Amino acid sequence: MTPMHRSLRPLLVVAVAFALAAGAGGCSWFKHGSNYAESKEDRPLEVPPDLDLPDVSSATSLPPNGALATVPVSTLRNSDSLVPGSAASLYPKIGAALEGIPGVTINGREESLASYDVSYKGESFLLRAQDSQSGGSRLLALSADGRLLTVGPGSELLKLVRTKL
Repeated sequence: MTPMHRSLRPLLVVAVAFALAAGAGGCSWFKHGSNYAESKEDRPLEVPPDLDLPDVSSATSLPPNGALATVPVSTLRNSDSLVPGSAASLYPKIGAALEGIPGVTINGREESLASYDVSYKGESFLLRAQDSQSGGSRLLALSADGRLLTVGPGSELLKLVRTKL
């Protein structure tokens, strides 16, 4: 019984050595290369150069940043009269005046800018009070692109609001 046991010992050592070698080598004897790594579907996506950015040639231009923050005094006409009080104190009074004028729709309010987004006689514009350096405030009607409205429904509504203040 012992002699047969001794003859199995070298086979066992060879089997263990083979298992260790196969484990350390990653069983490369049994693996075959995969065609998936070379497939066209696995490559990164390539975007054509003309599709990188959207076409903005027909987009609406926005007013420059801060265009509504302060209207320069040089753009105001001499006929613009100052209204007594600060823009912040005039804000609620302007709202009350707008609500009392027929045909005026208030689309939005912004107390921090002392402004109202209004529609009047088919046009939409911004009605705003702006503090003046010489004291008092100016009432302004501004278009969507930040231009001062001096004719049309914007200037008409300004005159009506001034009479109610």
